[in-house]
Amino acid sequence: MFRNNHGWGLKEMLFLSAILLFFVLLIAVLVGQLYGNIGNATPSAYQKVEQNLLRAAKRYYKDNESNYVTSDNLVLEDYLSLKDLTVDDDICEGYVMMNEKKFDAYISCDHYETEGY
Repeated sequence: MFRNNHGWGLKEMLFLSAILLFFVLLIAVLVGQLYGNIGNATPSAYQKVEQNLLRAAKRYYKDNESNYVTSDNLVLEDYLSLKDLTVDDDICEGYVMMNEKKFDAYISCDHYETEGY
């Protein structure tokens, strides 16, 4: 693998390229493993949180007739528990708005956010 007057040969170039490719693939695998567990919860798990928030807000509305309520208020007034707002150790926060008898829930978590939040 010594350079001669003609520069690198094909064997040397292929060998060095193979080593470089090996390290690039190794780094890609390690980064994938490091960040692979982030956001593993399915969107349906977050939709369940939205449904829990909606149910609690409907019960809250019957008692208070408010057009807007936050998840913090629902938890404080025992309409909802923190367990109902949690997805894989990711505690979400959110709010519910009521317009013309239609309830819309919006949540924000570390790895998910409802469109329009």
